[in-house]
Amino acid sequence: MKIDHIAIWVNDLEEMRSFYEKYFGATSNSKYHNPTKNFSSYFLSFNKGARLELMQKPEIPEIANQSEEHLGIIHFAVAVGT
Repeated sequence: MKIDHIAIWVNDLEEMRSFYEKYFGATSNSKYHNPTKNFSSYFLSFNKGARLELMQKPEIPEIANQSEEHLGIIHFAVAVGT
């Protein structure tokens, strides 16, 4: 078992992608956009270790309130093999 990726809700998807590329040498995939859900994301890969998924959806609140989702780390995914 290994950690596949960690997902983070962000306000500014492009700014955060650029930050990780510039300061951590991340490589980004093409932007994924689902217009029905108003959702966009990038997966960022590093030289080794887990990937980072940056996600953006305008209606995600900045702080935890009565919503289950809020800005910041929201989940991590594990890979268990075939």
